[in-house]
Amino acid sequence: MNSQSTISDGREKNTYFVTPNHIIKNLSLDKNYCLFLDIDGTLAAFQINPEHSFIPNTTLEIIKKIIQLNIPVIAVTGRDVDTASKLLHPVKAPIAGLHGLDIYFDSDKYIRPDLSQINFKKLKKDIIKSCERYPELLIEDKGYSIALHYRKNPDLENHAINIMQDINSDYPQLKLNKGKFVIELIPNQADKGKAIEIILNHLDLPSILPIFIGDDLTDESGFAFINQQSGLTIKVGSGETQAKYRLKDIDNVANFLSLFQNRIKSLYVKNSQNQNGEKLCLN
Repeated sequence: MNSQSTISDGREKNTYFVTPNHIIKNLSLDKNYCLFLDIDGTLAAFQINPEHSFIPNTTLEIIKKIIQLNIPVIAVTGRDVDTASKLLHPVKAPIAGLHGLDIYFDSDKYIRPDLSQINFKKLKKDIIKSCERYPELLIEDKGYSIALHYRKNPDLENHAINIMQDINSDYPQLKLNKGKFVIELIPNQADKGKAIEIILNHLDLPSILPIFIGDDLTDESGFAFINQQSGLTIKVGSGETQAKYRLKDIDNVANFLSLFQNRIKSLYVKNSQNQNGEKLCLN
């Protein structure tokens, strides 16, 4: 089986990538769609310093066009809401930040658990003190979670994990989230699958077919929930996963989104012709 073959079971340890067009051809024609998109590793390429991450302008333009077709697009990311909003600019979309902990719909609608009992300032100080011997470890304060990156030196993985595990014992309200070259302490409520469920209930759209694209371990709960809803799940890159399909990299994700936008646009035009006998102009 070559690198462009389909996968029969998303949980396979081997990686078999599909082309974006293969997924598009399998889309149902009688559904309303909703897109859930991770950011880092899905829309934005991996960077040694996460502050250097960006979403290509071409990808942002495609997402804008999808939204203009009345397709809900929601970012589901480990980033905090403010940082995710800056990465998505000028696209305005709901954001489930901090792995679904902090859900932002608009300026008047937030869904956020009460985290007042957690002393995040002390947590950060504890992590800084424990990392003094390892200057290559990067500490990222997300407000309601602290991430420890070992991107600069992957050999420090075990040290980073041990540091966070030791600190976690003093903070039972927090759990460890492991991602690509990062280990994070985050409130127990954080879960991308639960966040997606909350957002779908909030949108309350009939016959919705949700699509979720992600690349990391923290996306697996989202894949599991979307699969239960008979939705479409897409893993970016290698690694064991519950997703039904795999795309190779962020370029393939951008290509998929472009093909998806064109497919939805053509359906709108066809429906307009059928209903009105004339072509609908969509920019």
